[in-house]
Amino acid sequence: MRVAAIFVLLLLPFAGSAGEQSSMRFDVRLLGLRAGVIEIGANVTNGGYAARSHFKTAGLVGVLRRLRANVTVQGMVAGGDLRPHDYTEAIDDGRRVTDVHVRFAPGQPRLVAGDTGSSAPPADTSGLRNAIDPLTLLYIALRDQPRDEVCRFKADVFDGHRHAVITLDRRRAEGDAIVCDGAYRRVAGYSEIERRSSDVDISVTYVPAGNTMRAERVAFDTRLGPAVMERR
Repeated sequence: MRVAAIFVLLLLPFAGSAGEQSSMRFDVRLLGLRAGVIEIGANVTNGGYAARSHFKTAGLVGVLRRLRANVTVQGMVAGGDLRPHDYTEAIDDGRRVTDVHVRFAPGQPRLVAGDTGSSAPPADTSGLRNAIDPLTLLYIALRDQPRDEVCRFKADVFDGHRHAVITLDRRRAEGDAIVCDGAYRRVAGYSEIERRSSDVDISVTYVPAGNTMRAERVAFDTRLGPAVMERR
């Protein structure tokens, strides 16, 4: 299912103005086999943020299936919230190929150009003025954050064709770690087969890192089986 592509994007660090710069690296395993490596980085200033992404398979799974993902986003920072402006993606998840440019502001998000790779009717975005893109979603969910702020995430996500709601709002303790459970819920823009599939459970494990909590493990299901991202 397409949620696999969302959670195997790679954000590449880049030079930028002074601000919040972060980098992460995760091993990705599918059905217990090494599928690739994700390096995550972003640059956020008081007025804006930008990120680039790329993912390439590796290991045994890479021999069987060559996934690719190239994604960029630029946006504004308003009241501490990240608001995407321009989002592009070129993703081949083995079943669906996309190459799109989406504009989130001003107004409602809309597809500017490209091929969404879907024959299903697109989602109605008239009520999605606060939606974010998949890349911004990854950064917000996996960045270091204060202990009392984890497990308080819910967002509408739009990729140029489909609307989903992502939640990470069920909190449980495992020793010093905190596990946030949530779900990827399909709303609109999906094919009939996709709509018949169950929503996807997601869990993120955070561990103490100084005065913040750091994402160490992400687990979710794909149409190929369970997938895990583990921090290196």
